[in-house]
Amino acid sequence: MAESFVLNTGARIPSVGLGMAKTEPGTVGEAVYAAVKAGYRHIDCAPAYRNEKEIGLALKKLFED
Repeated sequence: MAESFVLNTGARIPSVGLGMAKTEPGTVGEAVYAAVKAGYRHIDCAPAYRNEKEIGLALKKLFED
């Protein structure tokens, strides 16, 4: 499998990402934190998932560590 794909803009996106749809509230932050620590750089999120705050807090913690 390719490590990344080239978008029509020329930007690259990792081919494997962490999907955040249908995740249980209270588990999102831990999942994002662990995934980024494990090497994930693509987190699939959307306003419809309603978990941006938890994702943001996890990313803030990662940036502060």
